[in-house]
Amino acid sequence: MKKFLQIIAVILLFSISFIMFWIALFPKNFSQFFKLYPVVSQTVSQTGIFNPQVEKILKATSSEPVMGLSGQIIIGNNTWNVEIAKNDSARITGLSSRKTLYSKKGMLFVFTDMSYRSFWMKDMFFPIDMIFFDDNWRIVLIESNLQPNTFPKIFGDTIKSQYMLEVGGLESSIYDLKVGDQAIFLNK
Repeated sequence: MKKFLQIIAVILLFSISFIMFWIALFPKNFSQFFKLYPVVSQTVSQTGIFNPQVEKILKATSSEPVMGLSGQIIIGNNTWNVEIAKNDSARITGLSSRKTLYSKKGMLFVFTDMSYRSFWMKDMFFPIDMIFFDDNWRIVLIESNLQPNTFPKIFGDTIKSQYMLEVGGLESSIYDLKVGDQAIFLNK
């Protein structure tokens, strides 16, 4: 009997590992799986494998309109928690005068239309990456590892964008982000 229970435990662990593997590889496709098989979705919810926020991310197939002061940006298998800068005052201040920015955190600059945007590194104390998105949340430009001493040089003014995400220096390289990658925005 003990041997039988051990075999069942191994099978369950293998099954959970298999599911987690596919979730990590294909979160968008896996969300479709949950829609096709609601019994699996209900079972996963009841077992507590995923918390509600993880379920929201897994089920996300398109971006929400930017509403609040914080949200999440999902690009591939990576999620950044972001502050929202959607008025002139917040956009002018940005991350200036902050001493640090933690990994997988950032600031999202939101505009109402596609246009040429100009950003600089005024009063910055650490390097950042600037990731520019079009109106469909596709990456159109990545300015990587911008140093504080580059002020007054302007960045991002060579291509039209509607959103710009500032994250820690080299994060776009670490997480293998590329022009053309699709992002999803979720309100928090």
